[in-house]
Amino acid sequence: MNVGVHEMTMEDEEDDFMLSRNYFLAKEIGSSSRKKSSQKHVVDINHVDEQVLRKEVFDIPVKHENEIQHLIKSYRNLYPKWLFELRCGFGLLMYGFGSKKALLEDFASTSLTDFGVVVINGYLPSNNLKQALITLAEVLSDQLKHERKSSTRSKSNTEHTFSSLSIEDLLSFLNVQLPQDNNCFVCVIIHNIDGPSLRDPDSQQYLAQLASCSRVCMVASIDHVNAPLCMPNSTLYTKCRARFLVSNQVTLNSHLTEFKDHELVKARRHSDGQDCFYIPLPSEALSKLLQELA
Repeated sequence: MNVGVHEMTMEDEEDDFMLSRNYFLAKEIGSSSRKKSSQKHVVDINHVDEQVLRKEVFDIPVKHENEIQHLIKSYRNLYPKWLFELRCGFGLLMYGFGSKKALLEDFASTSLTDFGVVVINGYLPSNNLKQALITLAEVLSDQLKHERKSSTRSKSNTEHTFSSLSIEDLLSFLNVQLPQDNNCFVCVIIHNIDGPSLRDPDSQQYLAQLASCSRVCMVASIDHVNAPLCMPNSTLYTKCRARFLVSNQVTLNSHLTEFKDHELVKARRHSDGQDCFYIPLPSEALSKLLQELA
């Protein structure tokens, strides 16, 4: 019996030794492979030629091509309706999955030929909203001069004049009151009106004023799935103050705290650090509530 116990103990020790050996061997191999990988540089990567990459991407077959063409055709049938709505003073906001850039540019090139069109790429981080307003003012000014058939200033003088104006003065010029039979309008196409460079309160306020200008037609797209939650909760304080619900930010915060305590409002922290407030009710219940309030 003693011999049997001694033999089992020797086997256990041999197993333990093999496990320990395998463990340290695996650690050694892992550390050496990490060392080798850490010694690699970006320049050592075999880069694909740009032209080859573009060709391969271009050759990727388009999925649901027939369905996409049918959908685009259905949108094109709406162009006269969209144009009528713009002439009636309404703006157009396109939303949904997928890029709307090609659709808006096709609409502009086919149906907005009577307008002066200015495009703002809101997805670019280097947007200059004042420069866009200057361009809009220049386009409208050229239309007015052509309408009156009298121009005494050169274009360089016009550019200098508009460049020296403030944003408020530019918006006032774009909101000039003209006779109803005057067809001088300028249309602004904004790709990604919810872009990172246009989300701040000042830009959103100026865009809202621009959309309300009498000589401006606005067509915009919204791409972020949670775009309303991306806007700073200050576009909320301004509305509450305008309706005399609160007089300062402290009062609004106290109301929001009480609403959260009673679970009438919930908050979530957005990736940019902003607190996003929302009402935890289904859309049908909100619609019914709004109808009752109205």
